[in-house]
Amino acid sequence: MLLGEPPRTAYDLNFSLFGIPVRVHPMFWLFSVILGLRASDGDPTLILIWVSAVFISILVHEFGHAFAIRYYGSRPWVVLYAMGGLAGREQDFGSFSSSSRARDDTWSQVLISAAGPAAGFALAALVCLTVNGMGARVGFTFGGTGLVSWQFDGIEQFHTLVLVDDLMFINIFWGLLNLLPVYPLDGGQISRELMLRYSDDGIRRSLWLSVFTGAGLAAYGFLQMNSLFMALMFGMLAYSSYQTLQGYTGGGFGRRPW
Repeated sequence: MLLGEPPRTAYDLNFSLFGIPVRVHPMFWLFSVILGLRASDGDPTLILIWVSAVFISILVHEFGHAFAIRYYGSRPWVVLYAMGGLAGREQDFGSFSSSSRARDDTWSQVLISAAGPAAGFALAALVCLTVNGMGARVGFTFGGTGLVSWQFDGIEQFHTLVLVDDLMFINIFWGLLNLLPVYPLDGGQISRELMLRYSDDGIRRSLWLSVFTGAGLAAYGFLQMNSLFMALMFGMLAYSSYQTLQGYTGGGFGRRPW
C-alpha cells in the first residue's frame, strides 16, 4: 500500500527471486514486530513466527503484482516497507497521473492490482491443502464482525498451529481488506481504473469513494471490532484521500479539477 519507493538505507536486505530484485527496508521488520507484540504477549518464539508469516505473505502478495507486471512486458522490482510493500516497474502504475493513459490499458492495470490479493488467497488455499495433507481439517465460518473465521482440528503442535493461523489471517483477512475501494490499497486502485474508464471525472469519484469507505471502516473497526489499529489505519487513509482530493479539485466540495 505504498505510494512510492522509500529511500535506501545501509541496513536494507537485498536479494533476487525469480529474476526479480527485492529490497526489504528495516522498517518492515520493526513494524512487523510491533504488530506481533500484542498477540504474542511478548513471547519471542511467537513474535518470530508472526514476523516470518508476515514476510512470506507480503512477499507472495507483491510477487503476485510483480509477475503480472512482467506478463505485461515491464521489468518489476519489489520493496517491503513498514505497513506493506510495493511492486514497481519502469513506469509507475500507482499514480493519479494515470488519467493520461489510454483507456485500453484499464484491464491490465486492474489485473495487476488484483494479482496481489489473488496470490495471497492462493497461498491460503495452499495452507489449507497442506493442513489436510497432514491429516487435520480446516473449517470456515462466515459472518460476524470479522466476516470470515476458521478453525483447525487435528493440529497438535502449538507452534505449527500458530504459524498456520497467522498465515490464514494475513492472507485472507488482510487480503479482503486490501480489496476494499480505499486508496492506496489495491481495491482503491482498481476502483480508480474502472471509474477512469467509464467517466472523465473518475479520479474525483474514486477519491470520494475512498474517503467514505475509509471513514466507514474506521468506525466499524473501532465500534464493532474493538480494533484501535484498524480504526487508526483506515481513518488515516480516509484523511489522506481527502487531502489528495482537495489538492486535485482545488479544495472544495463538488469543485471540478483544475
